[in-house]
Order: sequence, then C-alpha cells, then structure tokens
Amino acid sequence: MTRRTPRLLPLAALAFLAGCITPEVAYNPRANFAAVKRVAVVTFAGPQGDVAADMMTTSLLARGADVIERQQLNQVLQEQHLASSGLLDPATVKEVGKILGVDALFVGTVVESMPAQSYMVQSAPGAIMGGVTPVGNGDVFSEGPVLGVPDSQVVTSAATVSLVSRMVDVQTGSIMWSASMSYDGFDVGTAMQAVTDSFAQSLVPIWPELIAPKS
Repeated sequence: MTRRTPRLLPLAALAFLAGCITPEVAYNPRANFAAVKRVAVVTFAGPQGDVAADMMTTSLLARGADVIERQQLNQVLQEQHLASSGLLDPATVKEVGKILGVDALFVGTVVESMPAQSYMVQSAPGAIMGGVTPVGNGDVFSEGPVLGVPDSQVVTSAATVSLVSRMVDVQTGSIMWSASMSYDGFDVGTAMQAVTDSFAQSLVPIWPELIAPKS
C-alpha cells in the first residue's frame, strides 16, 4: 500500500529544489542591449553542444527574440571556413555578424553532461532506504523494490548538466552578458532546457527585445 511513497517524495523534493536554483549572471553595464535586434546561437563547445544550442534558441524564441536559424548559421560558418562551435575569436564574431546581419552571438560551453543512471542495490534485512540522498553534486532517489528480490531497491541518479553561455557584441567582440548554471534533472534534455530557460529569463530585465513568457 505504501510502495509508491519512496518515489513520490523525491519527485516533490526535487521539484522544490529546482524552483530555488538560479544562474550566476554578470553583464556589462555599458553594453547597449537596446541596439540588439537580431541574434544567432553558435553550437556550444563540449558534449551535446548542438543540443544545448538548440535549447538556448528555443528559450530565446519563447521570450520573443529574433534568432537566426541555426542551420543557416552553420552553413555560413562552413562556407567561410570559420569555427563552427564553442569559442570564436573577435574577428570571426565580426565576420559572422556582417554576413548574417545579426547584432550579437550567443556562444557557450557544456561543462558537464551526465545522464541519469539506475542501479539495483540490496540492503541488510530490516534496513530502510528511501527519500533523496545527495551524492557528490547530484541526487539519488528511490524507485522502489525489485519484485522477487528480497531487501532490494532500485535507485536512480539524477542527470546533471552544467552550462556556461555568453552574449557577444559582433561589432566590438566584447562580452555583453555571461551566465553559468548547474542543474540536476530527470534526463539531460530537461536539465539543459531548465538551464537555458533560466539564462533567457535573466536577460528579460536588461534586453528590451525580450518579454516574459506567458504562463
């Protein structure tokens, strides 16, 4: 009758913690965000950098940004024999801005991307396992016992994602905005989306082109 309890409690706990997490943000107070009308998102450096860039594009679009199609951007980078991901030098940033007619580029790095993993563990008779237990930088939550295996428990580690992103002025190559954030989620995709949504939301107060998404 209480088998589902160990799973329900961790879900609620993780949801509460997720609502409290915000990115570390810095921005240049001299940057003219009002002049930025159109942007492009470059593939992030690191594992699954293309996924992270797609998520960042979606998060910006959801807040009203005018974002260049990423395939168009990649095509230009390839045709001009420019770097296609991660760190772009100021000359490359300026060249991309000129060709695509964008005012700023979003670049970034996937610092960490670890998928959720499940394990079966067995305990000594009478031991109780449940709830959320921090392990390193993440959490492990209980999925309940394995049928037919005495004193067993299936535990799942949360997926962990750490992203860094920067908004770069194509005219000067200067960084206008920078943010970093780590997040534990149930899979890499949702964790990345949570981070990029937080990134985009942090830009709403300083970038006039953005709007808060409707709930």
